[in-house]
Amino acid sequence: MLDPGFSPGLLKRSQDLNFAYTARVVLNGMIRTAVVAAVLAVACSRGARKDVTAAVADEAPEAAAREAAATDAPALTHAEMVEHVLSRVSFGANQGERARVEQMGISAYLEEQLHPEQIDDSALEQRLAAFPALQKSVGELVQTLVAQRRMRQREQRDDEMLGKAPPPPAGVSRELRKSLGKAGRGPGFETVAQLSQAKVLRAVASKRQLQEELVDFWFNHFNVFAGKETESALLPRYENGVVRPNALATFPELLEATAHSPAMLIYLDNWRSSAPAPRWLKKNRNAPKRGLNENYARELLELHTLGVDGGYTQKDIVEVARCFTGWTVDEPQKDPHFVFRKGLHDFGEKHVLGHLIPAGHGVEDGARVLEILEEHPSTARFIARKLARRFVSDDPPDTLVAKVAETYTRTHGDIRSMLRTIFESPEFWSRKALKAKVRSPLELVAALVRGLDATVDDPMALARAVARIGEPLYAAQPPTGYPDSAQTWLSSGALLARIDFGLQLANGRLEGVKIDLSRLGDGPPEEILNKAALELGATELSETTRDYILKDAGNAPRVVGMLLGAPEIQRR
Repeated sequence: MLDPGFSPGLLKRSQDLNFAYTARVVLNGMIRTAVVAAVLAVACSRGARKDVTAAVADEAPEAAAREAAATDAPALTHAEMVEHVLSRVSFGANQGERARVEQMGISAYLEEQLHPEQIDDSALEQRLAAFPALQKSVGELVQTLVAQRRMRQREQRDDEMLGKAPPPPAGVSRELRKSLGKAGRGPGFETVAQLSQAKVLRAVASKRQLQEELVDFWFNHFNVFAGKETESALLPRYENGVVRPNALATFPELLEATAHSPAMLIYLDNWRSSAPAPRWLKKNRNAPKRGLNENYARELLELHTLGVDGGYTQKDIVEVARCFTGWTVDEPQKDPHFVFRKGLHDFGEKHVLGHLIPAGHGVEDGARVLEILEEHPSTARFIARKLARRFVSDDPPDTLVAKVAETYTRTHGDIRSMLRTIFESPEFWSRKALKAKVRSPLELVAALVRGLDATVDDPMALARAVARIGEPLYAAQPPTGYPDSAQTWLSSGALLARIDFGLQLANGRLEGVKIDLSRLGDGPPEEILNKAALELGATELSETTRDYILKDAGNAPRVVGMLLGAPEIQRR
């Protein structure tokens, strides 16, 4: 059970990467119910949703860049604008993508990415078909997991009786299993491993790059930990049936889909939350224990909608928890699906954030809470700030947050419209926003593979690398998920792991990943460095960086490997 007192602190922007320090580190230590049916039906029709705001105007990015230059000169050059938009809307640029944006224009590229349903991604989908966990139903996955756990328990009992030691984890995935911690233990690991590989492959190869960025963003916002109960078997449906179809829909639709998801209800224990047992049931000693659980209510207010400073009280948390009693999961070990059980619901009168919820209603109580939260000004500000943090900087300007919050209110939380507000803003095109974000481990790995046009035959090595650098996928235990700030990623060990990954990639030492550096030629190290920096969008290397790389320069793999560890590459 989650700590009921859990309350994440405010995130602070961290200091810039220090290359000299990095070098020293290296040297020193190298429903089946109608409600759910309706939610799923709407989610499946996301591609047909009409725009509620106008497309990004052709001249909007350049006009915004000129406006930004009035207070943050000089204005971004056209080349910088192309690099900037690719670094934020995609997991990383390469020469092909740069040429494509040049040809179609920045605004057209943004609009294309804002409509992923119109982008043919069939080549990727064919590759993803190789992962059984993505193809099976949630019922199949859960039943298999339960059966495997029972078999394993029997085997462990037999081994203990015979004094035999348990077998070690499976070979090639052992490192990933260890990095995943609790999420890597037991038979659920195979599903998590497949999900991790598929996520990396999507980041590297999908043509719907903005959608994948947003799936990553929203999954962390509505985080579910793979290591709890049967969550590993529920995650494929959660990510691909709840988060992905709603990533560019509206925030209310996304919130409601997660609220009905068995993965969320089990993770935050709401499926066990109920009104106090009646007296006649209390007398039955064999009856299961009943009572109110506040975990989902707390995180719904603090992390999903209002924010930690959103104006709610502990009394509101209790009242919200009462509203969601009876929102539970049926057949959890056979075919998990949302169900509302009247016998578990608190039918009394509730008061939530100043709103009266009359007595005598059932599932409508929870639905009303969601409506109240979706329309609350604090939710508009909280979601606006998180989106601005993701796409602009760790400490986004209040002016931008206010504009995005206004768009949220005006469009009823339309995500596509909020993103347009960001992409048309001078704050997005400000020089201060250029290279202002530190790449997460997933972003770094995907960016380097994309930037060097590496061929990925087997993504397992990349999934292990992401975990080693500090972001084992689906293994964030707290409901905060992985925070989106530089502070999260800048430990000494993580920096060393980033550099080590770059060297392994450049030298072709990652199994299942092929890289061809022959196009860089066999000229002097400085020429190779310049060509590689151009391909990776790091044309303005500091003298410190250049001197450090060239001092120890050798062949192309060595030069490129050192470049991949540079601070300029760590930022986007």
